[in-house]
Amino acid sequence: MKTEISHDVVIVGGGIVGTTAAYFLSRQGKSVALLEKGQIAGEQSSRNWGSVRVQGRHAEEVPIMLDSLNIWRSAETQLGESVDWRQNGQMLVAYDEPHLAQLEATVFEQRRFGIPSRILGPREIKQTLPYFEGTGCVGAMFNPEDGCAEPQKAAPAFGRAAVRAGVAMFTHCAALGIETRAGAVCGVQTERGLFKAETVVLASGAWTGRLLKPLGVKHPSLWIRGSAALTTPLDIEMRKAVVWGQTAYRQRLDNRVVIAVSEDGFHDLMLDSFIHGISFLPLAKKNRHLLRFSLGRPFFQSLGGEFSTFTRHRTLDPAADHKGLDKAKALFLEEYPDAGTIDYERTWAGYIDYMPDELPVIDQPTYPGGLIIAAGFSGNGFGLGPGVGKTISDLIITGKSTHDLSAFSSTRFQ
Repeated sequence: MKTEISHDVVIVGGGIVGTTAAYFLSRQGKSVALLEKGQIAGEQSSRNWGSVRVQGRHAEEVPIMLDSLNIWRSAETQLGESVDWRQNGQMLVAYDEPHLAQLEATVFEQRRFGIPSRILGPREIKQTLPYFEGTGCVGAMFNPEDGCAEPQKAAPAFGRAAVRAGVAMFTHCAALGIETRAGAVCGVQTERGLFKAETVVLASGAWTGRLLKPLGVKHPSLWIRGSAALTTPLDIEMRKAVVWGQTAYRQRLDNRVVIAVSEDGFHDLMLDSFIHGISFLPLAKKNRHLLRFSLGRPFFQSLGGEFSTFTRHRTLDPAADHKGLDKAKALFLEEYPDAGTIDYERTWAGYIDYMPDELPVIDQPTYPGGLIIAAGFSGNGFGLGPGVGKTISDLIITGKSTHDLSAFSSTRFQ
């Protein structure tokens, strides 16, 4: 039986942004319902590789990311459980002088934010990572205040804390559409009935564009498939730091290493590829050597409208890019030959909600009133998520944000 339920705020999406927004709103006394069509953190919020970084971000993102970093630092104390937070630093390695010059310029530019990144020479890299043997490495950018957390633990932990604070959480409850009246939202229609609210937050990741389309709000994102793998425990100690070398990796507390396919995006061609493709031409041209395309089953699924039916795919679970992961393993061994034979215990993939300018949408559009969009994080949403959740809470509680959100407006695509 379908019913009507009323709350102050309805949040669509149970990833890191949705759960943290619910957590902060509930602590401010708001009545909140969180809707998730599958399980909490079922998609990209649990499928990324756990990086939490300030350095190297777009300048527009840095103020929110600094807030986010403060939230990560205190998260385990506030939540009362572990999310495997570690602040052992992040390093981005350069193998040629032009890249190193870019990193030096980044360090200089981000000093205005107080980010303590610095350039390391090959000897300092070796001191920081004793087992690192990157032949041809010319230097690296290192921020000791960046860190990492476990994606499979973080959003569920924030979700549980939100429930304890009074949030009504509904899993396996797909949002079917946003209801409006007199130019403003009035609720979310779901497979369990109508959830009434004067404020609706869309933190729905890869599905956001499909929910916005009936409202006439353009969200030209493409689904980029990101793949990662978990190794068996390694005998080498990597300081549990996060490193972007020839590939990307972080060592967990159990000495297993998460290796990600880095700088090698994989796009499954779908109907949206041709609808939004022209918006991505500048980005595709810039990254033409780093992006691969596949014409396979997802294309025909999209032609049949399978990805427009929100109850068909409770959890997007694309196939891992095994070719890319084998390449990543080989690149990792070039940097850590003492690691010996590496076996993958588990491989996985997820769809990233990717925008043409690689910046997210964090916006409260004029139409429909009462709608807040937080999506399109382009592979950078896990670390930024708690700061975005706090920003959403501020927008709803006080009517404004302490940050300039103009760069994240949805109108830039209209």
